[in-house]
Amino acid sequence: MKKLIYLIFSILLYGCLPCDTIMIENGALPDSTLKYVPYVNGKTYKFKHSNGLKVNYKTTRETHEEWTSCAECCKYEYHYEVNSTILIPDYPIFEFQFQIDNRDTLNYNCYASIGKYGFYIPTNNEYDIDYYEQVDSVQIDSVYYYQVFKLKSNYDNYYSRDSIYVDSIYYSYDKGIIKILLSNNENYTIYE
Repeated sequence: MKKLIYLIFSILLYGCLPCDTIMIENGALPDSTLKYVPYVNGKTYKFKHSNGLKVNYKTTRETHEEWTSCAECCKYEYHYEVNSTILIPDYPIFEFQFQIDNRDTLNYNCYASIGKYGFYIPTNNEYDIDYYEQVDSVQIDSVYYYQVFKLKSNYDNYYSRDSIYVDSIYYSYDKGIIKILLSNNENYTIYE
């Protein structure tokens, strides 16, 4: 009788019968995936606005563990690592955030956000091709940057846009963000 009461209580409390969930350990995030985000912990990077303002960004970078979660009974739960990088400005504008994870060990996820707008960074994942285009080169002042991606914001996640928003960014695995294009035709560029 106690088992029956426990079963009924569990169903009422959790909404489903107890289930057998299989925990899948994805292991450590491989060092080879960290190449998608070139920023170094503790280093300062500079960007220049099209009006001449120079902004310093201080970098923090760390790796931590996460687990998937389910509201209902799931057959699988995943234990994986996330590498997070944040560039914090010394001027009151948007910060840059990057995340790489091995939730899917065949197609690593790599995301960037500038303010509230998100961008997918290509990682040989066939599903993110709609959000970027390959660019031969980009010239900033007298310097050429090669093997560049033009990343398009995934605006679908936002119900309304700000009057001025980040439209797209030029990005390379070697330098990170090279150029940020804003909706009002202003921009920020890497300043080396």
